Amino acid sequence: MGKQQDQNKSAAAAQAAATKEKAATYLVIGAGTAGLSFIDSLLTLDANATVILVDRHAQPGGHWTKSYPFVRLHQTSCSYGVNSLPLSNIRDKKGNERFSVNDLATGQEIKDYYKVVVEQFRECGRVHLYFNCEYSKDDSGNHFVTNIDTNEVTRVSCKKIVVVHSNVLVPSMRKGPPFPIDSSINSAPLNELPTHVASKQYKKYVVIGAGK
Repeated sequence: MGKQQDQNKSAAAAQAAATKEKAATYLVIGAGTAGLSFIDSLLTLDANATVILVDRHAQPGGHWTKSYPFVRLHQTSCSYGVNSLPLSNIRDKKGNERFSVNDLATGQEIKDYYKVVVEQFRECGRVHLYFNCEYSKDDSGNHFVTNIDTNEVTRVSCKKIVVVHSNVLVPSMRKGPPFPIDSSINSAPLNELPTHVASKQYKKYVVIGAGK
């Protein structure tokens, strides 16, 4: 109940502060893998569709923007990404992607790839990009996009809303570990491991968790 009230307050404040307006066929909330793949296919299948893309992060890629620097895909690059732009660098003579069990893109390669994808969206003129922004809706069904840094508010109108963001949490997104740790122990998310190794301050490490 409290969360819904907060959302209503945010929407009400956005309505009062709205200074711009933007319209499109689709409002897509979330610029991760699913959202970008949806838009890519939509642009191919519907020549008249226009899109407003909103994401709270400063760049596309969803949880990849927060993943630790040494992460890689757990599936082959040729089976990941959007249809219009190959991710894999392994190609046959015709330029088609080739399957290779060793072709696992790094996190940085994926982030760079999605920057190119989004730039293609921008250049086509049918996708309006709102990064580093939050979405809200008031009780009357009005939609708003608020820039997190500038607080600039845009009132948005659309025919369909597609919500594809998730609540995935990688270690760097948490405010400390989800369990108590003695104050005498130095702890850090895996994202910071390369920095600590390079500092040569520690000789022994304990890694808690067996995810990616």
